[in-house]
This record gives sequence, C-alpha cells and structure tokens, in this order.
Amino acid sequence: MLTFLRLAVCALTITGLVAGQTKKGASTKQPAAAKAGEPKWKAIWEPVPFNKDIQLNSISCTGPETCWVAGDKGTILLTSDGGKTWQTQLGGDPEATDDALLEVVFLDSTHGWVKANRSDVMGTTDGKTWAALSKLPSTARALWFTTPQLGLAADNHDSLDRSMLNATQDGGKTWTRGQPCSVDAVVGGLARKLGCHVQHIQFVSPAIGFMGGGAPIGNAIYTAAFAKTNDGGATWAYSTIPETKHALEKVMFWSEKDGLALLASGQTYWTADAGATWTGSANSPSWRTHYASGEGKILVGVNRTGQQIGYSFNGGRSFSSRPANLPTEVNAVTFPDARHGYLVGRHGMVYRYRIVPFEYTAAGMFGAAAPQ
Repeated sequence: MLTFLRLAVCALTITGLVAGQTKKGASTKQPAAAKAGEPKWKAIWEPVPFNKDIQLNSISCTGPETCWVAGDKGTILLTSDGGKTWQTQLGGDPEATDDALLEVVFLDSTHGWVKANRSDVMGTTDGKTWAALSKLPSTARALWFTTPQLGLAADNHDSLDRSMLNATQDGGKTWTRGQPCSVDAVVGGLARKLGCHVQHIQFVSPAIGFMGGGAPIGNAIYTAAFAKTNDGGATWAYSTIPETKHALEKVMFWSEKDGLALLASGQTYWTADAGATWTGSANSPSWRTHYASGEGKILVGVNRTGQQIGYSFNGGRSFSSRPANLPTEVNAVTFPDARHGYLVGRHGMVYRYRIVPFEYTAAGMFGAAAPQ
C-alpha cells in the first residue's frame, strides 16, 4: 500500500507548517514521524458525501471548511467542518417534488443567495434561514453579488444569442434589465457587430468584474465573447478571444489581471493582462470540465464524467492530468484556498481536497497534485 501511494500521490512538503497550533501558541501532538526519505505531507481527495440520494448542483464556500451546497428537491446543505457533517437547511428529502436549486452564491458567512430551476431567487442574511425574494426571467443564469445589496444576473431575453443583464440594488428583491450584450468582432477578415449571450459572471472586487459567453458567427459556430467592468457593472467593455469557434463557458480570475477562460470545447486560455490578450493552455483536461482556482496558486479542472482531474500551478499555462475514477458525474468544483477544495455531483457525492500527513489514510481516498 505504501509503495502504491508513493507512486500515485504527489506529496507536498510544507515548510513552517505547525500542525494543531492553538491560539495561545501551544501545539497539539504532531503526526508520527515519517520514515527516512518519506515526505511528510501529501495531497488527497476523500469522500465526504451527503447521506441521501439527491443530486448536488452548486457549492459556495466562505472559508476552508464552511460551505453551502445547493441541490435538487429544493435542497440547501451547510458544512462547518469540511464535510465531516452536513446540516440540512432546506429540502433534503429524495421523495420531494420541490424545484432543483441550480446556483448558490455566498458573499460572506451571512449573506447568500440561491437560484432555482424556474429562476426563483431566495436569500439569507444570517447564513441559516432562507426567504423567497423574487423571480428572474426563465432563462436567467450567472447569478453574482458584489455587496449585500448589489447583484447581477444574465438572461437570454431577446433570443438564445442576446443576453440582457439584470441588476438588483436591494439584495435581490427587485431587478431591472439593462442593455443587451453585443460585441465587435472580426469574422473572415470583416468587421461584424454581433449579439452575444452571457454564461458566467465573476467579480474580484466590488468594482472589477468579468463576463464570459459567446457570439454566433454562423452554422452553430460561436466566437468566445469576453467583457470587463471597472465600475461595478455599470458599463462593460466587450471583446472576443480571436480564432475561437466555441462559446466561453466560464471566466475564472484570481486577481484584477490574472485569469483563465474555459470554452465549451474544453479548451482553456490564460491571461495576465485582464483579457487584453489570451494564450491557449497546454494539456488542459478533456472536453466538458468544471474549473476552480485556489488563490491562483492551484487551478483544478474536473472532467464532468469524474474520470480525470487536471492541475496547473503556473496560472493555467499548462496542466497535468491524473485519473480520478469518481463514482458518478460531477456538477461543480470550488477551491476556497490553495489547500482546500470540494467537488459535488449526483447521488449526494461530495469529495474534498486536502493536504494531510503522509501516513493518513481514509476509505475511498485517492491521490492528488499539490502546489510546490
């Protein structure tokens, strides 16, 4: 077993890490000393599932061990111990007929929102109790909040290829619709003014935000559309990623300049200048992948079938992949920091990524890569 772990697990030696240090500076008992030549630490994924057969669709964390999960049957779950235990805040009954909850977004430990399958929006101001707030258009997606009061959501109001931005200034109780998405592009050497749809919104500060989507250029071919705001979403500067033929599914920034763009084809592009230029990543994971960033120090792409996980430690410039063999399909992944991550999926599946002592073992765990 030990020989297998040496080969399958990328171990990480963390200098200066003191296990179990208390607030007063006293340390608890250290892990047993590793044998000569063995690393002290390793990165793993281990199962911490919800104990009922409910599909889990989205996860949002406000710290390394505090996360909310939204799922089918009107389900909202909370963990405060990294998935060791799950508290059901809403739903949780596999026999229920409540709408699926597709998106969950938390701004801090008390302010959170979820969007249902029919675009109903609920919110919490204490992290515990939930109230119905409003209803967005049926095609709404890409819910995001920058403050407890200010939020955005996109919907394809005019057609499948023209998104409108909906904005709220009262925490999601009411929404107003803004201008449609449009982008200037060059197609076949000719200037084109194209409508576009928005798939994802992300802000790195209340003022600086990014959007990703696609603009049709003919025969079900899309160019990747990108937008940036410097004023909290009041105005947006639109552009495209040149020579792309698929829509942009997700933007993932960890600073005001550094980010990754994921295309529907599975291709990824990285930028170090806030999207002014984009470069294709080397060896990014296969088609249909969920991505997350742990402070930009680790980027993780989990294939939706659960068979492959890719890791990047250089800002998305290149990836290395490993087999995962997860038991079911994956719906979302998040990394609240560089050493803690979570993925969720069907049948209550939850796995967590951690750095643990080399001697640690748990049923169902498998090896992962870790920052150097």
